[in-house]
Amino acid sequence: MSNNKINFNPKHLLKIIGPGQLFASIAIGTSHLVLSTRAGAYYGMIFFWIILIIQVLKYPFFEFGARYTSATGQTMLKGLLDRGKWAVILFMLVILIDMFAVTGAVGAVCAGLLSTMFGMASVPMPLLLGAVFFITAALLLIGRYSVLNTFIKFISVVLLITVLTAFISVLLKGPVEATVPLPPSADLLKGAGLALLVSLIGFMPTGFEVAVMHSIWTVENMKATGYRPTLREALFDFNLGYVFTTILALMFMTIGAFTIYGTGLRLPGDSAKFSNQLLHIFTSNIGAWTHPFIALAAFGTIYGTFITVWDAFTRSFVRGVQVLKFNNSRDDRAQQRFLNRFYNILLPIIGLGSFLLCIRFAQGMIKLLELSTITVFLTAPVLALLYLVVISSKTIPASHRPSKGLFLLAYVGLAAMIVFTLYYLWDLLPPG
Repeated sequence: MSNNKINFNPKHLLKIIGPGQLFASIAIGTSHLVLSTRAGAYYGMIFFWIILIIQVLKYPFFEFGARYTSATGQTMLKGLLDRGKWAVILFMLVILIDMFAVTGAVGAVCAGLLSTMFGMASVPMPLLLGAVFFITAALLLIGRYSVLNTFIKFISVVLLITVLTAFISVLLKGPVEATVPLPPSADLLKGAGLALLVSLIGFMPTGFEVAVMHSIWTVENMKATGYRPTLREALFDFNLGYVFTTILALMFMTIGAFTIYGTGLRLPGDSAKFSNQLLHIFTSNIGAWTHPFIALAAFGTIYGTFITVWDAFTRSFVRGVQVLKFNNSRDDRAQQRFLNRFYNILLPIIGLGSFLLCIRFAQGMIKLLELSTITVFLTAPVLALLYLVVISSKTIPASHRPSKGLFLLAYVGLAAMIVFTLYYLWDLLPPG
């Protein structure tokens, strides 16, 4: 099939649509439900334009993952390995720093929403959190990619319907009346405002390590379907997921702005209290009838992210060790046995570490999340530069190389990230 055509036959679409939806699922949890909602709640519609700018400037670096795998049939880790083992090790260090904090923070929000949604406040949070981790681990260890892929497609449909319902209800009612002085826009460049802005930049739509994760899912999808998508098909799937994340981010931000901005209300750091406050604010402003929609949308958002991010961190780290261990080995069976065995070992380890981290920081979920997102923000320029080098390699066929316009956008995005990172580090310096 030509790279210039896409077969829109439903059966064929099911073969190519998958990795992009997993990309969307890993993105729309923390950066959307938590950070986008808080951004709108605290600073209003100014974040509409900020989110759009972030999405545009970061787009090339995520797209490079889909493009590289379409060109080579391999994960982007192979491209990093071609630059040197240090590049793979650097990538693994980045995800090692984040895997426990991000998985734990998302798991905590998930358990908090579950407690609120089903009236399980009497169940001790450690027990509820443990049940969420145990069930999710069983799903991933037994079903692997096929279960994850099917589950996320279902969640995406439910999520779009429920969030769209809440979003339309908010628009019809209009924004709440301001009862406290509104913060000036300049507050975004200092203190808590800057911390929120940096968190959103770092995690909108998600961290740059997900570009590699997306390439891994693409390879897994090719194995599962027995079909290798063309470049146009791969980008169609990716762009579908990317547009989905952008629309939902703007919806969540608008919901926060229209229901909380100007009221002086704050969203607490405890996961259960955060969930209760969020649901209470939404239903009291929109109507009690929306409770099932809001609850289902919130839980679906977070749980979809939780199962995806846990799988992604595990699979990425395992793949990183694989490319370092086997390098240019052609023994595919030995590599697959290694991947399966190491996945089964590492997934429970990440789960246990994340669970313990949740228990330790039970009252400070938001702070834990901000810490992990700021780390992602600080490492973003490094990963972005690596991706630019990989996609510029002569091993990429001319037919699959980015256009001059996409390269230009990437360089603008990289420059913007470097400048803002330096500004943030300068702001951390003590005065005088």
